[in-house]
Amino acid sequence: MASKNNPIEQTTSARYRRSGSNPDHTRDRRRSPVGLHIRRNSSTERIYSPSDDGKDVAAKPYNAGQLTLEQKSPRGPDSWDTRRDIDDDEPQMLLQPETRPISHTQLVVEVKGIYHGLVMVEQKCIEVDEKQLAAALERDPAKRTDLKDEQWQALIALHNTLLHEHHDFFLVSQHPSASPPLSTLTSKYTMPARMWRHGIHAFLEVLRHRLPASLDHMLAFIYIAYSMMGLLYETVTAFEDTWIECLGDLARYRMVIEDGSTADREIWGAVARSWYNKAADRRPSIGRLYHDLAILARPVSLSQLAYYTRSLSSVEPFDSARGSVMTLFQPFLDGKAFSYHPVKALEMAYIKVHGILFDRPQDEETFRDTITSIHNGLLDAYIDRITSNFKEQGLYLATANIAAVFGYGGSGRGKVHRSEVWQAFMTAKKSRDRLTARDKSQPADQAFSLDGDSQPASPILPSVETTTCLDPTVDTPAPSFLSKASELAFFSLSITLRRHGDKNVFPFVHCMFVFLENIANIESPMEYFQQDIPWSDICSFLNTLAKPEDMTTAVLNSVDFSKSGDQPERPLPEDFFMRGQLFALDYPGIALCESVMVDEEERMLELASMNASRVERMLWLGIRLAKVCLYDYGTGVC
Repeated sequence: MASKNNPIEQTTSARYRRSGSNPDHTRDRRRSPVGLHIRRNSSTERIYSPSDDGKDVAAKPYNAGQLTLEQKSPRGPDSWDTRRDIDDDEPQMLLQPETRPISHTQLVVEVKGIYHGLVMVEQKCIEVDEKQLAAALERDPAKRTDLKDEQWQALIALHNTLLHEHHDFFLVSQHPSASPPLSTLTSKYTMPARMWRHGIHAFLEVLRHRLPASLDHMLAFIYIAYSMMGLLYETVTAFEDTWIECLGDLARYRMVIEDGSTADREIWGAVARSWYNKAADRRPSIGRLYHDLAILARPVSLSQLAYYTRSLSSVEPFDSARGSVMTLFQPFLDGKAFSYHPVKALEMAYIKVHGILFDRPQDEETFRDTITSIHNGLLDAYIDRITSNFKEQGLYLATANIAAVFGYGGSGRGKVHRSEVWQAFMTAKKSRDRLTARDKSQPADQAFSLDGDSQPASPILPSVETTTCLDPTVDTPAPSFLSKASELAFFSLSITLRRHGDKNVFPFVHCMFVFLENIANIESPMEYFQQDIPWSDICSFLNTLAKPEDMTTAVLNSVDFSKSGDQPERPLPEDFFMRGQLFALDYPGIALCESVMVDEEERMLELASMNASRVERMLWLGIRLAKVCLYDYGTGVC
């Protein structure tokens, strides 16, 4: 009988009472693998045969290797197995198991019972974790107590019970027979978040603070939690995004505690990276996911810089990354990090200049010295040395520079004040979303009126034809920070544009052209940057690409540079990288990532046909950029 003071025993007993079963009870009557009834006679130690009913059969010694097959069914002459003779050498075919439908009332009762037991175990886990964490953080050695193996095993069993209670709750609440109110209970009570916080994360932190004594127990619990999350990922698909991110976090915990084998550490790091990339594919505008990828990136590299800055300037910024990114910037700001290697010197120079913009924008002298070294041959030497690798590294560089133009999402350590450029892009995005929603709900040429009359629809955003012409001769002073960020971004672009014929810079230039084409349609921030944009270098670069035999007029004049044919074009590597970024939300190349499935391992693969496609896109963007910036549709004069 369960103890009244033990919530774990009460919960376990309650579950067995609800299911009508007893874990310690062994049934006398079982179904054999071939559909035969087997009954063990304890007194005679023999196999029961249905033909023995009503007969006095002498007891025979029990032989485990012998099994008497039924020749006739005991259920009567109308049963299925009397219609033909059964060969002793062939097993009988099993019938489909009978299923009993469950009513909504039964589901409600089951959910209530499971939730009651879940809450009891959850409260116990919270109480134990808080107590153990406080003991682990105790600085006085005399007050610290070490746990024995039996105590660790009891704690693991307690949290494992909570995980199984959550699993039962998810299965019942997401049952196909469940009503919508019952199905929404998991979201209403934030069950996935509670499962991770109280069932896994809090206990992992207790184990982490007890390392190295708790290493074996932490490994055991990580495997238990990872298995449970994998099971939920396959069975409870309504919260698939949450399970993917939790699996990535568990793999990262496993990577961090691996000190003995470098190979195992790299394997678990790759597993975590794979889960986070899968999550970013499903929700590319969530900044938190790029913060996780930054932690897993190579230390002190352009990729780590790009992921940190992207997490800050995403559609949904992850402001907590403002503290994490300082671990990357601080050694450079303190003058403790430097390198004489040409490759490392360029990467460290960009990290340093971004650190100045992020934390010390008023440090004019250090900023000027660092950016001068970049523009005086350091970037050119970097591209010459890494050659084709700049196709990928250039994307990281473009992402970080664009994030600087966005003001890294805002400023401030406590309450973040969003930058003007970021707010302008978000305002334009919301306006486009409203316009798209209206177009889907109403005919294109009619709009709803309160007086009941139909009237022509007026666009929320002006089209390209009505955009105000930008005059490059007008100089609008920019704030100090925006001025420095603009100089960094567009001077780097100018250096790459002057490398005529170097296809390794095409992905970087392509990404910057997408940003320019989008920012040109937003008048207020464009006023700050138009003096820094290298217009003459852009024209010269585009002219070197424009070869009559390679140009497709229909593609260049199309709305989305689509080509005729049934087979859609394969996305470029930079399409996957730009997906979800604020400046590329409406770029047609991003839609290809959804229509054409490419494996994660093949996304950065460069095919021979991609250069021609990339050239067409850059020319397409150049034409649109010229229409917006140099042509006044009001007067028809350039």
